[in-house]
Amino acid sequence: MSTTSLIVLNKEYHQQKVRILDNYSTVIQSKVEASLGVFKKFSHYVYQQISHDTQIMKLLKQSVESSGPVRDENRKKIYQLLKPSYDLLKEHHFRQLHFHFANGDSFLRVHKPDKYGDNLFSIRESVRLANTQQKIIEGFEEGRVFNGYRFVYPLTYEQQPLGSVEVSLSIGSVLDLLFDLYPKDDFYFMIDKSTVDTKLFEGMKGNYTPTLLSEHYYYDKEVLEQNIAQIKYKELLTNIESYNEELNRHIELNKTFSQVITVSDTDYVASFISFKNIKNQHVAYLITTSQDTAMERLNHTFLIYILLIILACLIYAWNIYSEQIYNKKLVHLSNTDFLTKLSNRKKFTESLTIEFLKYRESCGTFSVVLFDIDHFKKINDVLGHDIGDKYLKELSALIASKVRHSDTLARWGGEEFIVLLPNTPEHNALKVAEVLRKLVESHQFSSPEGITISLGVADVNKNDNCIDDVIARADKVLYESKRAGRNRASAWSESG
Repeated sequence: MSTTSLIVLNKEYHQQKVRILDNYSTVIQSKVEASLGVFKKFSHYVYQQISHDTQIMKLLKQSVESSGPVRDENRKKIYQLLKPSYDLLKEHHFRQLHFHFANGDSFLRVHKPDKYGDNLFSIRESVRLANTQQKIIEGFEEGRVFNGYRFVYPLTYEQQPLGSVEVSLSIGSVLDLLFDLYPKDDFYFMIDKSTVDTKLFEGMKGNYTPTLLSEHYYYDKEVLEQNIAQIKYKELLTNIESYNEELNRHIELNKTFSQVITVSDTDYVASFISFKNIKNQHVAYLITTSQDTAMERLNHTFLIYILLIILACLIYAWNIYSEQIYNKKLVHLSNTDFLTKLSNRKKFTESLTIEFLKYRESCGTFSVVLFDIDHFKKINDVLGHDIGDKYLKELSALIASKVRHSDTLARWGGEEFIVLLPNTPEHNALKVAEVLRKLVESHQFSSPEGITISLGVADVNKNDNCIDDVIARADKVLYESKRAGRNRASAWSESG
């Protein structure tokens, strides 16, 4: 019962744990999506302002249709027109404002105006899709300079596709908003190394720093430095070595997960939200950490259940044990003479039967000594039954102290007693009987008068058909002892 209960409980515990951790992940995922929704609305507003600005759109159209000095001059003009708006964008945590031609060539990086002319289709799926499919593309993506969550909008003027404009924000902006909205949580962001190393401009790798959590990921340096002051659970940063191996097994799967980690006897839950790029490939993790309460409650609840099961098992075991003890007592009582506390006739018969069967199988031997108290009726008549009972009890204790552990001493009935002596031939049994006789004769009983006993000894023989035969012989020689004057021990082999 206990094993089954614990197996069922263990299974339920792990199912509940999975549900709790999945719920942590789901809640964090919804928090991130809600935060991105705020920026999406603002980026769409920026796009509307640009696409409806006739001056900018004309300059962009001229740049598409021209090259060389005209394009360079228009780039500078658009930059000057948008510089105030870009500064405002940065105040609202946006990082990049980027124009691309329809063929994927970079026209103007407002955030990095000296970098242009490179084709982005091979490394920026968002730019390629926005221009080839003429639709708005949204998602996380690494670029030549920065990573970011990007909103790429196709631009059309006078029904002519001109290219696209990208409004993107640093993940740090998302983390800032999350820190503000959820002050009890900490947030981090790490990006896959290979994703960064294959796309970044030379000289831009200084924007990233390794993370101790995994050798395959970077922290965005600016994002980390920007948010480090807001980190509340700094012990998680200083004790990474104590839990990073456990987390790495999950990190390597490139999937969203949550895991409970313990540092300095405090439980935390770390949720890793998988960020996928425009191609739906895992490229980064947004990480949140907070003090755990749900798993702690679950552990406490199941600990109580385990203790209850253990308690129930102990009660069940105690009941079984008590029943066994009670049954043993009943068996003992059924096998014990109430007055003398010796084995009774029933128990002795069982023991003798077992010994008789052994004799039949192995041709060993055993003897019985039957004895009673001389003139016991007179003791009862003169001194009373209470005194007679005292004699019976004292005699029983005296004889019991002298027989072997392997022997069986029993009250046969009234003042009559019997001893089973396994592996004892008759002549040795007679010696035992004589020892017992002298012991009783010389013993000082609590009552004023001494007593004596008469004994009959017989061993088993091949002519015995049952245990009654050997007892009958011992009984006959017992009465011979009495006829010969009592206080004697007689053996069957010596009887006439």
